[in-house]
Amino acid sequence: MPKRPPLHAKADDKARERRNDQARGSARARGYTAQWDREARAFLLLNPVCAYCDADGRTAAAKVVDHLYPQRQWPGAFWERRWWVPSCRPCHDGMKQQVERQGREAIDDLARRLGMPTMGEAARG
Repeated sequence: MPKRPPLHAKADDKARERRNDQARGSARARGYTAQWDREARAFLLLNPVCAYCDADGRTAAAKVVDHLYPQRQWPGAFWERRWWVPSCRPCHDGMKQQVERQGREAIDDLARRLGMPTMGEAARG
């Protein structure tokens, strides 16, 4: 019976993560400044429940302010509070990342599910 080749995925994944982190710059370089920290804390005080969980009938404490339209794709959306979403860490790091990888239509669908304007609707007025 043939032997299975060795798996080196973990080392490859770590190297890819390091390259990605270096390419995107530090959090401060991406706009996450002291001003952002203050604004995000204030936003979470007013919006303490994860909007993604809430839309699915669950309840979880929001710990992160998510940019519905990620700034790496739409830099002008960073300070647009209408697209800030209170999020728990599992939703932010899991489901939302999957939606972002699916592209703009998937994000627009998520915006509609949350009762938020899409980027196209906001541009029209």
